[in-house]
Amino acid sequence: MDNPNYYAIIPAKVRYDKELMANAKLLYGEITALCNDRGICWARNEYFADLYHVSNETISRWISQLNKKKYIKVKMFYKKDSKEIDKRIISINQYPIDENVNTYCQENQGGIDKNIKENITSINNKEKEERNFQSELKDIIEFYENNIALITSFISEDMEKYLQSGLYADLIIEAMKEAVSRNKRNWKYVVSILNDCINNKVYTAKQFRIRQEEFKSNKTQTHQSNKTKEKIEYKEVEFTEEQYNKMMNERGKKYE
Repeated sequence: MDNPNYYAIIPAKVRYDKELMANAKLLYGEITALCNDRGICWARNEYFADLYHVSNETISRWISQLNKKKYIKVKMFYKKDSKEIDKRIISINQYPIDENVNTYCQENQGGIDKNIKENITSINNKEKEERNFQSELKDIIEFYENNIALITSFISEDMEKYLQSGLYADLIIEAMKEAVSRNKRNWKYVVSILNDCINNKVYTAKQFRIRQEEFKSNKTQTHQSNKTKEKIEYKEVEFTEEQYNKMMNERGKKYE
């Protein structure tokens, strides 16, 4: 196979980690190269094994070590109603969690804040157990990548948090469709729609469409400045750095 010709990055924290195998550091660099090219790394163990002339089991050990040290994040997707792995996403953890502090920083993109979490009326435990969250997340990610942009690990984690909070995949996809129709192709705008849904106890696409129709119907009877608003207005989530860091810390503790 042809060797990739784009750059790899191995930061000092990884290079000088005495607990990390030398070839695991090399694999880390390869993953950064693939992430630079595609945003995330979809490569299977077979790809890396062929590249470095080692066994799949060896690659698996290197990846496990990097994941355990929190230098990378690994997310598995399974085939429907099966334990067989369909695909795997590897992303670089640019801000590895400090075990002593248990906090980290991320790019300000919005998300579920503390007040909204407290207002969530989740579906019951039985329904949660019956839902295939990995399958739902896979559908959401595919729609996002096909219609908005390449996914990042932060956004995929945010999507998963919304699913765990009680929202269904069809609603999250409907929110993305709404954002696209308004030419607001960014996750922050989708978040503003999802947060509004949570506040109004809307969990499915059907409930969302009903609320949209009710809003339009009510507005036809109430004119403001002789103009009727046809759509619900959403405001993109904005936080100060201090507010955002506090929110991320609280969210990280809740989902440990």
